[in-house]
Amino acid sequence: MRFYGRRKELELLQGFRGPFCIAVTGRRRVGKTRLIREAFPDSIYLFVSEEKSEKILASEWNESIGDTIYLPKMEELSKILEYLLKKEDRVVFIDEVQNLERINPAILSRLQHVIDENKDRARLVLCGSYVSLMNHLLTSSRSPLFGRMDMVLKLKELDIGTVMEITGDEGYGFEESIILYSIFGGMPRYYELLERMEKKQIAESVRLLFFEDMSPLRYEGSLVLRNEFGGEFRPYFSIMDSISMGKCSLSEISDMTGMKSQTLSKYIARLKDDFDLIKRAVPVTEDPLRSKKGRYFIKNDFYRFWFRYIHKNMAGMEEGREEEVWKAVAPSLPEHTGKTFEALIRNTLRTEDVRIGPWWNRRGEEIDIVGLDEKKNEILFGEVKWRNRPVDWAVVESLKSKAPLVQWRNEERKERYLVVSKSGFTPQCLEKMDAEGVMHWDLQDVERELG
Repeated sequence: MRFYGRRKELELLQGFRGPFCIAVTGRRRVGKTRLIREAFPDSIYLFVSEEKSEKILASEWNESIGDTIYLPKMEELSKILEYLLKKEDRVVFIDEVQNLERINPAILSRLQHVIDENKDRARLVLCGSYVSLMNHLLTSSRSPLFGRMDMVLKLKELDIGTVMEITGDEGYGFEESIILYSIFGGMPRYYELLERMEKKQIAESVRLLFFEDMSPLRYEGSLVLRNEFGGEFRPYFSIMDSISMGKCSLSEISDMTGMKSQTLSKYIARLKDDFDLIKRAVPVTEDPLRSKKGRYFIKNDFYRFWFRYIHKNMAGMEEGREEEVWKAVAPSLPEHTGKTFEALIRNTLRTEDVRIGPWWNRRGEEIDIVGLDEKKNEILFGEVKWRNRPVDWAVVESLKSKAPLVQWRNEERKERYLVVSKSGFTPQCLEKMDAEGVMHWDLQDVERELG
């Protein structure tokens, strides 16, 4: 697949002149290696496999590097790194650098000395996938690499605009692209897999990628996250399982997992702060630090999909009942896409002056979008529908009936309404919305708003 997006990141990396030491972090499949190779195509590439001994890995490095430059045969990784940083003018790119600590912790201390001794000439790029371990290596004062980086670039997922460019080049329309984004998020590796397949209906592609015996993404979530969590993966998986099933408050997660509050809070904090896999949200009118109405959500669309549909049904698929599982989950896929579509609309509406988010109360009443404009004293109420039938006036009436429940400047505010529908609106609903000044977007309007 050709290289998409990342213009700002490329400019940052290529903007360095002379000696430098850079770290690029981000979770697996987000495109770190591809970005670095685009920025430094002539770099010396060194991959660190955690399954191999230092001696075997050194032998592989010797063999791969020796094809292009002279390298004396050495059995210590630190000696190879020292030689390259002292003798070579090309960028040295160490991929999955966090695995050096697992192979031999002393290597990082030696690397620190090599960096310090060659800071007037070394050009080094370090890259790693495990979020928590990379954070430790780069930000802990006890780490040998602490304070040695000229820049730490934390690579995020591709934005929706870039994904639209990728899927558009593959012949998918706007609606199909949103469905794909809700499943793969902004992880370029998964779009590469899709590109290699013969173009099919999206449902068929999803079935082949996840729900067959040899599907390439069937075990993806487990393989990646078990490496991230290590031997203590079970409680983390249980929490993410619970959240994927709609158990989003601490009490609901506690009931579902059987964990006591103190233990649960520890794992929740790590999932949120160390692994960056979940987020806490409160109703948009609430103070995030004080509110007791907090809910937890899986941040990444791919993991939200994988836990809800794959991990939950793994036992059935392992028994050979893939077709039965697929038939059971396929009808609910639009509901999954609908949540992504809601978030997409909120991001489209968000500005510096308007605070945007969902709203809910303890009675279970919810509003998809509430926007608060402090300067204009305006409040926006929005409803988002991802379904295969046009919206009728009853949806607008329901939205208007919930507006008084939102306690924010109730006596003086100006109220605005927006309804977004994938499948448009009935003629009667359109006529009435226009008469009452209710804004309405169909899929074509959303596409225009995204530009």
